[in-house]
Amino acid sequence: MHVPHLLGDSFICEPPKILDLEGGFRFHHGDLVAPFTIVYETYGELAADRSNAVLVCHALSPGPHVAGRYSRDDAKPGWWDGMVGYGKGIDLAQHFVVCVNFPGSPWGSTAPNSMNPATGRPYGSTYPWFAVEDMVESQRIVAEHLGISRWKAVAGSSLGGMQALMWAAMHPERVGALICMAAAAAVPVTGVAWHLIGRKLVESDPAFHRGDYYDAAPGSDAMLRGLQLARMVGHMTYLSGAAMEAKFGRRRRGGTRQFEVDSYLEYQGQKFATTYDANSYIRGQAAMDEMDLTEQFGSLEAAFAKFRGATLLVSFDTDWLFPATEIGRLSDHMRRAGVPVHHLAISTPNGHDAFLLDYPLIVPAVRELLERA
Repeated sequence: MHVPHLLGDSFICEPPKILDLEGGFRFHHGDLVAPFTIVYETYGELAADRSNAVLVCHALSPGPHVAGRYSRDDAKPGWWDGMVGYGKGIDLAQHFVVCVNFPGSPWGSTAPNSMNPATGRPYGSTYPWFAVEDMVESQRIVAEHLGISRWKAVAGSSLGGMQALMWAAMHPERVGALICMAAAAAVPVTGVAWHLIGRKLVESDPAFHRGDYYDAAPGSDAMLRGLQLARMVGHMTYLSGAAMEAKFGRRRRGGTRQFEVDSYLEYQGQKFATTYDANSYIRGQAAMDEMDLTEQFGSLEAAFAKFRGATLLVSFDTDWLFPATEIGRLSDHMRRAGVPVHHLAISTPNGHDAFLLDYPLIVPAVRELLERA
C-alpha cells in the first residue's frame, strides 16, 4: 500500500517518468518526429482494476508537474497543488493522477529546443506545428503504456480544459467524467486576436531568426525580447480589470515616473522568457486557436453525441480570455446533446487565473463530481 510522505499541506512526489517511442510520434498534420520522448508524472496509487485513474491536462505555460514537491527544499509545489493532493479536490488517497507533457512543450517531451539526431542541432523552425489532437494522442499513448483503458475523469483548465473537451469528443467511451475550467470548444475571436499579436511580436524579433535562434549568446539583451513582450500581452488576458486596479492602480514605482504595472509586466515577461521556449509558445498558442469542435464535427451536438459522462464546466465572470457566456453556450449545446452537465458560474475578481487561486469556490464541486463518477 502506498504511504504518502506529507510535507505541510503538500507532499513529496516521484520524479518525472520517461516514455521513449523508438518509432517516433506521428503528428496530426502528418509530420513524423523520430525518435520521440514523452515525459509524464503520476501521483497516488493505481487501483488493481485501474478504475481510479484521473488525467489532468496542463495548460500552455506549465508542464506535467501538477502537484507535490520533488524534495523538501523545493521553493514551490506543482502548479495545481491546491487542487491535487491528499484530502484535496482530486484526492490522492482515492485517485491515481496522470499528467503528460504534451508534444512541443519545453518541459521534457521532445520539443523545438530538443536535439535533432539527424542534424546534431535543435529542431527549431523544423519542428511540426502541433494541434490539440496531438496532445490527446500523447496522453492516449501513455494511458496504453500504463494499462489504463478508461479514465475515471479527465480534468483541465484553459488549454488543459480544451484538451479535456477534445478527449470527450474523440474518445467518448474512454472518459468517465469531465472537468473543464476556464475553457471552451474554441477560443473566441478576441482571444485569437491577442494571441496573434503575441505571435507577431515573437516572429518580428530579429533575434528570433525565424525560429532558429538557439546559437545566440545566453543573456543577450536582444535575446527573445519578442517573447517577453508576447508574455506581457498574454498576461493581460489572464488578469481582470478589478484585480489590476486593486493591485496597481495608477501608482508609480519608488517616486519615479514608471507605473507599477509597467514594472510588474517587465518582471513577468523577463521571468517567462528565461525559462520557456519561443517556438513552443507560438506553436502552443496556434494549437489553441486552431481547435474548433464545431468546425471539426459540424456542430457541438455532434461533437458530444456519444459522450455521456458527468461533466463540470467552471466559468469565471471576470475571465477575458474565455468569457462566462462562452462556457454557458458550451453547456447549453452539451445538454442538448444529452450530456449530464453542470455549469458552475463563479463570481471572482481573479480573472482567467482564478482556477489557480479560488480553490475554496471550486474544490467542493470537483469533489462532488468525482464522488458521483
